[in-house]
Amino acid sequence: MTPKEVVQKGYEYFAPGDMTGMRSIMDENATVTNNGMHKFSKTYKGSDSFINDFIAHIPSHFGNLRVEPVKMIAEEEYVFVMSRATTDRMEVDFGHFFKIENEKITEFHIFDDSQKLAATMKAL
Repeated sequence: MTPKEVVQKGYEYFAPGDMTGMRSIMDENATVTNNGMHKFSKTYKGSDSFINDFIAHIPSHFGNLRVEPVKMIAEEEYVFVMSRATTDRMEVDFGHFFKIENEKITEFHIFDDSQKLAATMKAL
């Protein structure tokens, strides 16, 4: 798969909550950085930490979260995605930056609107 195809798979796995699929495209030592100043803003070391310490908590903070890619730009092993996120109480644009090596996500930087996220999930 190309880097862009790997990233697309990530959005496809995330939508229904397929964490087995998500793990299959993430390097076990991946670094995921979530910007902002809310309780999930930090750098997660490894796919298990990202999934267990962040993604697993999304349902309890958001109602019906959907994240859909709007535009993907790929250059060599890097992919930038402008995405649209919606919940029961929020609609916002996100920016996601990935590094793909050997068909695995090795770096993921989440440039989300952390103020809207914190306000929506009451996670300051």
